[in-house]
Amino acid sequence: MSRLRVPTTDRAVLAIPSFDALPALVEENRRRLNRDDIQIGGLPLRELRALARREVLELARSSSAEEGFDVDAPLLLAGHQPELSHPGVWVKNFALNGLAKKIGGIPLNLIVDNDTLKSTSLHVPVIPDRGPKVHSESVAFDTFSGEVPYEDRKIEDASVFRTFAERVAPLSANWGFETLLAHCWASGGRESSVESETTGDSRPPLAQNIGETFTAMRTNREEAWGCKNLELLVSLLFWSEGYARFVAHILADLSRFAGVYNSAILKYRTANGIKSRNHPAPELQQRAKDIEAPFWMRWYGQDRRTRFWVWRNDNQLHFSNGTHIAADTNRFVHEWPEFSESGTRLSPRALTLTLFARVCLGDFFIHGIGGGKYDEVTDDIIRNYFGIEPPAYQVLSATLRLPLPTLPSTPDDLKRAERRVRDLHWNPQRHLVPEQLARPEVQWLLTRKNTLIANEPPLTDHTARKAWFRELQAVTIELRHFVWKQPTIAKSDLTRIRAEVAANEVLQRRDYSWVLYPEETLRPFLQRFLNL
Repeated sequence: MSRLRVPTTDRAVLAIPSFDALPALVEENRRRLNRDDIQIGGLPLRELRALARREVLELARSSSAEEGFDVDAPLLLAGHQPELSHPGVWVKNFALNGLAKKIGGIPLNLIVDNDTLKSTSLHVPVIPDRGPKVHSESVAFDTFSGEVPYEDRKIEDASVFRTFAERVAPLSANWGFETLLAHCWASGGRESSVESETTGDSRPPLAQNIGETFTAMRTNREEAWGCKNLELLVSLLFWSEGYARFVAHILADLSRFAGVYNSAILKYRTANGIKSRNHPAPELQQRAKDIEAPFWMRWYGQDRRTRFWVWRNDNQLHFSNGTHIAADTNRFVHEWPEFSESGTRLSPRALTLTLFARVCLGDFFIHGIGGGKYDEVTDDIIRNYFGIEPPAYQVLSATLRLPLPTLPSTPDDLKRAERRVRDLHWNPQRHLVPEQLARPEVQWLLTRKNTLIANEPPLTDHTARKAWFRELQAVTIELRHFVWKQPTIAKSDLTRIRAEVAANEVLQRRDYSWVLYPEETLRPFLQRFLNL
């Protein structure tokens, strides 16, 4: 799947494998992972999966207040950061629910709140009635003070957040439709704590946590449109024994794991011609006595996550990232609650999260294109570290553009216009009309130019080539006199077409947040995935 490409046409869907193939793949995954000969964290894989499933469903139910699922049904997963994503990402949640309905499964969406919030603004297309050209404007919904994990990212400026929809409104006033933004923002997040009485604001209070606020906006809309999934914050995984056993297993065998991990990353880079040392993920660094762990370390109350290194001394695991922590390998899982309560958290990175989710937890995962590329690496790790044939997954993405008017020029028109301007300069003879071609002086110039082209001096004869080029240029300049009006017209056309194509690039971007869409466009597009 290395050559996955986003759909380029409006309403197009990328689904690999197809939806028809998924029921059989889910059953094959369950059979493949239901085994006792693989031990992870001191338990046979079958038992670890049962434990992790039981814990996660309990956590998800307490978060989602959802009942009625068959606990033995296939557990289907998807996940994303709690951001205001575009419809091509959001479609996974609806397909997850649709697949669960089709096969009688449990749909669980992982809210990746251990990842960092990287921006506090949304891009909004601006279509001026007059004046400046069509452009994209970045509108802030909060102040930005650096990347902070969503789980600890509070709304820093309630005034900026509350007025976001009001500041977007004049930019979208001439779009010709009503966006979802005003309604979503007016309802805010969960009933919680940014106090409205201090400002006299009568609108509903916001949740303190920005990820919780965005998640509430999303799930409220999903439920209204018939999509009810279980939801689980990835940060809550830290409190489960199943996750603790997964972490303990890898850290106790870190030398071998790091070797497989790094080999898988290097293999992916080689196969895809990637030179960046950070893509798809950095390799785990190995120092004189310790090895970088494939997790993040954080302390409660600190909003920065850091790398950390591990070394083993007999039955002791030593963790270091500037502060030293020791743990007994034989009692690591049993002491995990105390480890957690001390304020130290070991959260998964992207690859270890999907590794845990696919091997130790779920029966099937629906990825976006980015996650699908990551899982080519994960497949290699599953195969070469755990000795298991990797479970199948689906890569799903879609393109739904805002229903904005577009301009007539296309990228192909731009190529033709650029080619015409170039050609009028270097080959004016191609643009002469029959009356001009019949003139004796023109015929002489054409004959002379063709003769020069046919008798180009060799590259090694620099003196002859200079004289040849000067004469060829002189003939071409003479021919330009006969088409002197056309370059001005062609350049004017090129300027117009270039501006229209640039405007269309803004108007037809696929990554605008779902809150900028009208319900009549977005709702039917997403609901189609509820009936696979």
